Amino acid sequence: MINIIPKVLVKTGETIGNEVYISFPELDTNKTFLTTDYAAGVSGFAIENGLKLADGQYIVVNNRGNNKAELLQINGTPTATALVLASVSSHPHNRGEKIQFIPFNQIEIYSSTDGVTYSLLTTVDIRVDEDETFHNDTTGTATTYYKIRFKNSTNSTYSTYSDPVLATGYTANSAGQLIQTALSDLGLEIDGKMITKRFLFDALNEGRREIDEDKSIIRWSFRSVFNHNLYSIIPGQYKVAVPTDLRDPATNKNIIGIRVGREKRPCLYFDEEAFDNAYMSTYHTTLNGAVLTADTSIILSDSGDFDESGSIDIAGEEIDEEIDSVAYTANTETTNTISGVTGIRAAGHSDGVDVWQNANFGLPVNYTVKDGYIYFAQPFADDYAGESVFLDYYKKITDINSDSDELDEPFYNIFISFLRFKIKQKKDKDLDWKNDIDYIKWLDMKNAQIEKEYFGQKIRINIDLP
Repeated sequence: MINIIPKVLVKTGETIGNEVYISFPELDTNKTFLTTDYAAGVSGFAIENGLKLADGQYIVVNNRGNNKAELLQINGTPTATALVLASVSSHPHNRGEKIQFIPFNQIEIYSSTDGVTYSLLTTVDIRVDEDETFHNDTTGTATTYYKIRFKNSTNSTYSTYSDPVLATGYTANSAGQLIQTALSDLGLEIDGKMITKRFLFDALNEGRREIDEDKSIIRWSFRSVFNHNLYSIIPGQYKVAVPTDLRDPATNKNIIGIRVGREKRPCLYFDEEAFDNAYMSTYHTTLNGAVLTADTSIILSDSGDFDESGSIDIAGEEIDEEIDSVAYTANTETTNTISGVTGIRAAGHSDGVDVWQNANFGLPVNYTVKDGYIYFAQPFADDYAGESVFLDYYKKITDINSDSDELDEPFYNIFISFLRFKIKQKKDKDLDWKNDIDYIKWLDMKNAQIEKEYFGQKIRINIDLP
C-alpha cells in the first residue's frame, strides 16, 4: 500500500444520481524530459534520463490537465536515453515535455448506504488530460457515502483509502469543511508541496490545543461525559482502567463523580495515603501462572506477606463467578509458592488474577487514581457481581486527522481565522503576525469563548476526618 491519500468531492442534485470527482494524485516522484519532437502513434521516446524509470511503470507525458497529456506504460527496462511503450501514443509531443512516473493507472470507487459497509461500485481509468477524474453514479442518492483508492492494475498495488464523503458533502463542523472554507477565502488550494493536507490538519490541531490549554480555562464543559458505564463488577477485583479519553488519567481532577452498584451509591475520592490505610493488614498479590483444579500448589507473584498457612481468596474473572476461597498448609517465600492446596474451583484460574488474604469484600465508598487506573477502597463482594460502575468525567481533546473528522467544539467556526493565518504564515515567513487581521480576529474570538464558558458543575468539598 502506497501512502497517497486520495481526495474526492461529490455533488448531488445537479444530474441524475451523484457526480463523483477524484483529484489527480499528488506526486513528488521521478521525472525526466523528452529530447525529441514526436507525432502521434509512436512506440517509444528519446528521453533525458531513462535510468530514473523501470519496466512496467506507468508514466504521465506532458503536464496533467493538458488536453494532450496521456498516461502510458513502459515496456522493458529503459536505457539511459530511451524507453519503449507498451502501446503507441495517442497525441503528438514536443521536445522538453515532462515525463513523470505515476504509481497508479486506475481508481476504485466504493459506495455505502450507511457509511460503515462499503462495496466496490466501479473501477475507472485516471484522467490525466483533466485535473479531476469524473464518474456519474446514476443510482446514488443524497444519503450515499463514497470512498476511493488508486490502483495499479499491473501489480495490484493500491493507495490508502480516501476519507469517506457523504453525497451532500462534509458536515459544517468537519475538518474538511473548515479547511475548504479557509482555502477558498484565500483563493488557494492544496498544492501537495507547501500547502499539504498534513500541514492543514496539524494547523487545525494547533489552534484547538491553543484554546484547550489556555491558562484561563480549566476544562471545557462540552467535553463532559455523564453516566459512562465504566465497569461491570467482578467479585474480588478492585481496580479498573480509566477511559482512554480521560483528560489527565493520572489524577482525579477531571473525574466529576463515580457511582457504584445498581443503587448508584456515590464513591468519593480519597488520596493514596488514605487508600493505603484502607488496605492495612490486607495482603494482595496475583497468580504467577494458571491454576488447575487438581493442583496442590500455587505460585504467586509475591507470597512474602502471606501467612505460613491458612487460606487465600482468588478473584473472579467474569461477572458470573464468585470469589474462590482456597486453603493451603505451607508457604515457601523463596519461591513464592504455597502448597498443600485444596478447594480450587473446577474451572481453575488464569495467570495474573488478583489474590487476597484478610480482605474485607464489599461495595466500596472511596476510590483513588494512579497509573491510569481507578482503585477502589475495597475489593468487590460476590453480592455485587454484574452491577455497574458509572463515571462522570471530562474528555481530553482528540486530534483530527481526516477530512470527515468532526470537531467537538461548538464554536468550530473560529478556527477558520486561525487556519487562514497559519496558511499565510506558511507562505510568507516574514508575515507580521501580530498585526495580521486573521490572527487578531482569532485572538478576539478565542478570548470571547473563554470568557463566556460556563463550568456547569457545583464545587463540592469533601473533608476526610481521621
